[in-house]
Amino acid sequence: MTVLLRLGSFQVTPYGLLILAGALCGVLLCLPKRKVLPVLPWVILGALLLGHAFWVFLCSPAYTEAFGTVGLMVQLWRGGYTLYGALLGGALGALIGSRLNRLRFPEVLDALAPGACAAIFFGRLGEYFSRQGFGNTVENESLCFFPLAYCTYSDGDYQEWSYAVWFWEAVAALVLLLLLVSLFRKSPEGRRTVVFVSFLGLTQILLEQMRRDDFVRLNPFVRFSQIAAALTLLALLIVLCLRRRPSLRQTLLTFAAFIAAVLAVMMAEFVFDKPQMTWMLYTALAATALLLWAQLAAFRGSGASMPAGFFCLAAVLLLLLHALGSWEQDSLLLYAMMALALSAIGAEVAVLLPRDSTVGR
Repeated sequence: MTVLLRLGSFQVTPYGLLILAGALCGVLLCLPKRKVLPVLPWVILGALLLGHAFWVFLCSPAYTEAFGTVGLMVQLWRGGYTLYGALLGGALGALIGSRLNRLRFPEVLDALAPGACAAIFFGRLGEYFSRQGFGNTVENESLCFFPLAYCTYSDGDYQEWSYAVWFWEAVAALVLLLLLVSLFRKSPEGRRTVVFVSFLGLTQILLEQMRRDDFVRLNPFVRFSQIAAALTLLALLIVLCLRRRPSLRQTLLTFAAFIAAVLAVMMAEFVFDKPQMTWMLYTALAATALLLWAQLAAFRGSGASMPAGFFCLAAVLLLLLHALGSWEQDSLLLYAMMALALSAIGAEVAVLLPRDSTVGR
């Protein structure tokens, strides 16, 4: 990693400066809600501690053996953080801070959401300097250009380019930030938090699948961030159902569609390595389309026919294109299928959102 300045054992790096810029920008975005400022130290402390702790417990055993798990746990300056560990720690810090300052927890989370987006945005940009956040090697020289790809290795005339996943994760965080500060500035209490959690989770599941760097794994194949995002989305659906109190039929359809969508995403990932499992992907995506149609109809009646119909049509077209294409040519179709299945979960969240009351009381 590039070092800009050395002061003894202290090093100033571009990555560290971008992380600092993200933290400062996050604080600035909280200034309009001045009453949440006393909560920020708790949020930052919780994000640092749990973000680093999750990484220590999930990183390579050889690394922890070299420094000792407990010793590495308190050495925050060594780096190594997980996004969802930091989000959980920040949320716990916000809960403690809101209780101590007698503030409403949902209101505090709404105020913090844009700042969290800014911190994620700058953190993703910092991955360029830490040589993380890259995808597969680009084989086609005509695709070797930024922002689609960037050079991850250079030796004389030889250069190796990889897809710049970090850039698109930064773009996703920036888009979410703009949504929160423009469309949801005066939304009901809790709405910003729901949009933040759902949008971030859906984009993380898709984009993290594209990474081929040192991402944190639960085992050699399962990515921690994807599991954490899926569990967070499940928890969000449960909270929204408890808040809105739909009928038993509506509730069953909601979670059936969620399970089908999760299976479709999982099957798309398996098909990348095991094309013989394509029929399971077909089944899961078709079930997602039909169950989402039924769920939308249960909540919105005949008014849901058009959006549900478009969703089913998109699923049919993707499955048909995948069936007609060869394995070497249709990787993009698998990503499109994953995106479509994830959009079904986003539609479920949107349907469950209360329209005329607070979300999280």
